[in-house]
Amino acid sequence: MITFSRTLLVGAELLSETTLRFHGALEDHIYAMEIQMDVRLPDGLITAIQGRMKRYTTPVCPKAVDFLQKAVGISLCEEGWMARVNREVGRKGCQHFAEILIECGRCLHSALLAHALTEKLKVEPSAIPGQLARLWVEEHPEVRAFCLARP
Repeated sequence: MITFSRTLLVGAELLSETTLRFHGALEDHIYAMEIQMDVRLPDGLITAIQGRMKRYTTPVCPKAVDFLQKAVGISLCEEGWMARVNREVGRKGCQHFAEILIECGRCLHSALLAHALTEKLKVEPSAIPGQLARLWVEEHPEVRAFCLARP
């Protein structure tokens, strides 16, 4: 029996009112790598990115770390950003790094929502998180197409 499992983990922390830092890691039986990426708010522009390969298959793999710099300047809010990441980072460098970066980008709005809820609950502990989330979505029309906007 062949078995395989892959873990892709994303975390985010708000460094300041204008910078969100993502930590993304991918690990399976063959590969282990991670990125750290700073994103400017509110436009989602990638301002800095670093990568690290801990486990890989060929001596060429670590050279892909340099291709992560192609992501600097991409906005996670612009149309076609995933295709651009796949083209600039995935095809030219490493598809695994591109997967991590894309998953971090997909978490942008969820991270902002989580931060807004945390801050609101500090001020108003008796507030109902579901209602706060609905209000936040109404105030952010850019997220209406995402699953977090569904009731």
